[in-house]
Amino acid sequence: MGMGVQILLGTGLLFVCAGVQLWIVARVSPRLLSAVARIGEHTRPLRLFGLICMAFGAMVFAHTLQIWLWAASFRHLGAFETLPEAFYFAVVSYTTLGYGDVTLGEGLRIYGTFAAITGLLTFGVSTAFLLAVLSRLHPGLRDER
Repeated sequence: MGMGVQILLGTGLLFVCAGVQLWIVARVSPRLLSAVARIGEHTRPLRLFGLICMAFGAMVFAHTLQIWLWAASFRHLGAFETLPEAFYFAVVSYTTLGYGDVTLGEGLRIYGTFAAITGLLTFGVSTAFLLAVLSRLHPGLRDER
């Protein structure tokens, strides 16, 4: 596959994954933030823990879904013979670990780099989202105005 096609396809899947991430944040945020707004000084720690778990779980779900999208694309493009191998490569690329024990052929190397770019960008969104949730839950982090 030529460089231009790899860039085009990689950019396209990056946009799809970013859309998935932002859609999940947009769907979870209103419910979560309205629950956070009802929290008072005497809220039970288990309720706080539940809200944090809800936020964290939504981000884990979003990232897992994106990794599956990358794995399916690698498999569909014939980069790997098995889905487990494609999934493993997608996880290693998306998280930017890059072990190097499984690699792409020359015709998909540029495309594969977009999985890492996707992970970098969407982990940033997750970090910002989780920080926003935690700052609203933890009194020491709230903006006292």
